[in-house]
Amino acid sequence: MSTGRRRIRVRPAREVRPPRLRSPREELAESTAHGHVYLRRLRRAQLSLSLFALVAFGTLFGVLPLAIYLLPGLHRVHLLGIPIALWVMIFPLMPLFLAIGWLYARRADALDDAFRDLVER
Repeated sequence: MSTGRRRIRVRPAREVRPPRLRSPREELAESTAHGHVYLRRLRRAQLSLSLFALVAFGTLFGVLPLAIYLLPGLHRVHLLGIPIALWVMIFPLMPLFLAIGWLYARRADALDDAFRDLVER
């Protein structure tokens, strides 16, 4: 015989735990969305550094020949049997190229070290 009563089961409330914070290393290892953000930020920083170095090299490499072309008198002047135009093209460029390369390598190493420090936290 049914009396029309329903039996209600009372259960204890589940314990609510706050989500555990994951380290960047775990985020990267598990290929989570946050891990992809870390990698995307590293790639963007490396790309912007590379583009900056490319623009610096291109500007130097493009401006000096243009300056020599616009100053035709440099072709007639010789120093040690070599036209001044070649001296202007070679000697200022090499130290500047070396400086840009050195700065690029230092900054790239700093980006890698910062990323490594973030991951090893």
